[in-house]
Amino acid sequence: MFGPAPTLAQATRAVLAFGSLQDCCMQFPEAPHDELRSRSVEAALAALEM
Repeated sequence: MFGPAPTLAQATRAVLAFGSLQDCCMQFPEAPHDELRSRSVEAALAALEM
């Protein structure tokens, strides 16, 4: 995500972003797939500050 030598801040944001994608799928299994994907990716990008 942030290259071969990310800072600790960058690495923790990446872990949070990817882990949160999985968490959203498990937390909201009945949500409409396309909307859940869109909202989850938006949240992950916000965690990455992108």
